[in-house]
Amino acid sequence: MYGPPQAPRPSPQSPPGPASGGLIALRVLFVALPLLSCGFLAWAPMLRLAILTQKVRDWVFFGLAFVVATALFVYMGITGEKETSDLEAVIGVGTILALGAGSVAYYLVGEIRHYDRHRALPAAVPPPFRPLGYAYGPDGSAVATTPSGAPAPYICAPPAPAQPHQPPTAPRIDQVRAELDELSDLLRKDGREGEGSR
Repeated sequence: MYGPPQAPRPSPQSPPGPASGGLIALRVLFVALPLLSCGFLAWAPMLRLAILTQKVRDWVFFGLAFVVATALFVYMGITGEKETSDLEAVIGVGTILALGAGSVAYYLVGEIRHYDRHRALPAAVPPPFRPLGYAYGPDGSAVATTPSGAPAPYICAPPAPAQPHQPPTAPRIDQVRAELDELSDLLRKDGREGEGSR
C-alpha cells in the first residue's frame, strides 16, 4: 500500500472471447449487402476481406466477384425486354445466387479465421532488441543493457560478493513505525500512572 512504486506487471492475457458488437455489426452488414441487392453487391464483402487480410488470393477473388457481378447485370440490362429461354434464366439466376452465397460464405470463413489467428498470437512480442541504457533488474538494482546483437561488455574485475538483500523501507513506513513507538510509550506511561494512583 505504502512504499516505493512498483513497476507495472503485464496483465495475464484473457482467454479469447466472442467477437465484439462492432465486429458482429460489420459482419451482418457485409452479409446483408449481397443478399439485399440480389447479388449485385456480392463484391463488397470480398473487398472488405481483401483489405483486412492483405492477401493476393483475396484480391483476386474480389476482382472476379466484381467482374462477374458487373457482367451479369450488364447482360441483364441488355436483354431485359427480350424473351429469354428457360435455360438462360436458370443459368443467370443460378449464377447470381451462387455468386451471392459464395461470396458471403467465403467472407465469413476468411474473416473468422483472420481474427482467430490474431487471438492465438501472444499478447506482447518482445522487440528484437532492447534499447541501450539502464533498466531495473528483478531485485530493483540498476542494470546496464546492451543490444541483443552486440557482445556483452568485458568486465576486468571480478564482481563484488553479493550482500544479503534487504528490501528498502519507504520513508512513510519509517514515519508510521516512529509514531507507533511513540504511541506505545505514551500508553505505557499512562498505564503506569493509572496503576500508581490505585
